[in-house]
Amino acid sequence: MCRIAAFIGAPCRLDTFLSAPPHSLARQAWDARETISSTVNADGWGVAWYDDAHVPAVYRHILPIWADGNLDALSRSLTRPVWLANVRSATSGLGTDHANTQPFTGDGLIFVHNGYIERFSEGIRARMRAEIDPAIEEDINGNTDSEYLFALLRSQPGTPAEKLARAHERTLALLGETPSRKALLNMIVTDGQAMTGLRSSVNAPAPSLYVHHDWQGGQVVASEAFDDSPGWSAVSAESFVTVSA
Repeated sequence: MCRIAAFIGAPCRLDTFLSAPPHSLARQAWDARETISSTVNADGWGVAWYDDAHVPAVYRHILPIWADGNLDALSRSLTRPVWLANVRSATSGLGTDHANTQPFTGDGLIFVHNGYIERFSEGIRARMRAEIDPAIEEDINGNTDSEYLFALLRSQPGTPAEKLARAHERTLALLGETPSRKALLNMIVTDGQAMTGLRSSVNAPAPSLYVHHDWQGGQVVASEAFDDSPGWSAVSAESFVTVSA
């Protein structure tokens, strides 16, 4: 199971967000405190932002974040008002390659998912594919439940928050056809103006998710608190949180 984090606010250097805090996302790759199904997130990492033309840009690597020689140069060179990042613990059967490494982007959106859908390839993937816009399905490059969830989200109408809510509703309906199947469905999506996070699960405890409304000049939604400063609050299970710059 992965760890995810997102920031929106005043321009922030990447290392301030990603690696400098005492319990940063980079540290959570090997020292996560609140994971349910894994202790090390060593199957790659990625970070996404918006360029000067407000087009999503993404960097991904299949190495653990601590082994990526590009991390230092990237972290001290990039300053942006929006960051979404992921450190990955791959679900069994889903390959460790660039196509399966988050964040995912499309239609001006950036997306990360923390969790899994149990036995995703056994029936539910085909049923989910039937609800995805064919043009969006053509953009799917990997085989993860995370990328399919993003494709389902992109196929919904409305704002990013509405898309997330509708995709969540459709996913729960699909899961309801096989009631014993487990799913962990923490997600964050942004259009660069606002970001919405969801903490949710089916037949299992929901993964942890926190929000801080005044962190380094912005707001953060993350799997785990970055530090012991006041202001971090847990997002309730089966609920959404929306933050903006």
